[in-house]
Amino acid sequence: MRFLVFFGIGIIFLVLQTTLFHRFPAWIGRPDLLFLLLVFVALQMDTFRGLVLTLLLGMMLDIFSGIHLGVYPLAYLLLFLIIKVISRNLALKDSVHQVPLVMVGFLGFAACAHLLVSLLSPGNETYWAWPQLLQNIVILGVACLPFFHCCLWLQDLLENKPPLSIFVFKRRPANRFNRD
Repeated sequence: MRFLVFFGIGIIFLVLQTTLFHRFPAWIGRPDLLFLLLVFVALQMDTFRGLVLTLLLGMMLDIFSGIHLGVYPLAYLLLFLIIKVISRNLALKDSVHQVPLVMVGFLGFAACAHLLVSLLSPGNETYWAWPQLLQNIVILGVACLPFFHCCLWLQDLLENKPPLSIFVFKRRPANRFNRD
């Protein structure tokens, strides 16, 4: 259930990222919400489901906006594996460490994607846009903690309550007046 919910959220973020955010002026910035979701998945989900979700969302992003097929899935899978390896020895689930993780992770992800694109098309000169990259790093650093708290709340809601347990549909005990 958790896998499907986060897959649906990833699809919504993918659609927003590839359609609506490109209409914003460049000075506002274009946050990479899918990156935040995949960092959360790497920190909170088990390895197999997280890898599958990362691969699916990376392939979908690659189909929608990739220059060369395979760049985004490979970069996201490398990011996922690095976060999994690092999180075994460090307390990355603490909110103090998540902001630097997201900021450095996005810089590494952008460098990996830039390197892969430049290797796949050696004749074309690729442009490394520092102002936009730094702007996105700051936006992701600011949005990281509220986003992770919302995702943790959603994960807790999915794990602790059945899907249709809205307060109206709650089961009541058979005898409310029995005082043993």
